[in-house]
Amino acid sequence: MNLSARNISFAIEGLTILRDIDLEIQGGKTTVLLGPNGAGKSTLMKILSGYLKATGGEVMIAGCDPEKISLEARARMLGVLTQRSSLEFPFTAREVIAMGRTPFGVSEGFDEVTQELLSMFGVAADQSYLTMSGGEQQLVQLCRVFAQVWGRGSEAFLLLDEPMTALDLRYQSKIASTLKKLSSQGLGQLVVMHDINLAAELADEIVLMSHGKVVAKGSAEEALKVDNLERTFDTVINQLGGGRERYFRAELEK
Repeated sequence: MNLSARNISFAIEGLTILRDIDLEIQGGKTTVLLGPNGAGKSTLMKILSGYLKATGGEVMIAGCDPEKISLEARARMLGVLTQRSSLEFPFTAREVIAMGRTPFGVSEGFDEVTQELLSMFGVAADQSYLTMSGGEQQLVQLCRVFAQVWGRGSEAFLLLDEPMTALDLRYQSKIASTLKKLSSQGLGQLVVMHDINLAAELADEIVLMSHGKVVAKGSAEEALKVDNLERTFDTVINQLGGGRERYFRAELEK
């Protein structure tokens, strides 16, 4: 099953945000969107997830128009984490994670998937979400989205916008391992990131975006060439090491 965007454009109030974007998320593959702030990455993800409607082009899920698929069916097919997940009611962590199970008729917070994720990530199940740190809240929201696609394999997609921004290194490693596990089970994934080095580790395909356009795409080896990165980020990039040990960093201004 594939999730595809064809010739996608998006404009608002006379400002063009996206121009002629072609993208395909394949089952069992992880695609990472990389680019500077304002490149259009989050907008593209919102269009693919149905949060926004493109002003041009089309999105297809398994060859079908998403608007012809019921909301319940789409909720079983797409697990989506946006940059900002606002929640102002004092639910417990267990209750928030259990929300990811509602498309399957399970919302009490005591099903096996919820329990598995609570244990896997060491989440304080009965702590109020509102008393948690920003990083703890992000971890709980990630678990909620994982719960929505857990065990779905090639029948679902995971769309994540900057999922590791507030997490410490221990949890970043745990999330990266979980994404690889889900990919091996056939789950298609789209991840918006800023971390070039982590993208190189996770991605089957990297799409570099700048000013609403695709600059380059391909495997990490193909996309993460220094000239591509410099055109994308409009800065001088240093590459340290080679092969799987590559490390990129922006050159400090003098």
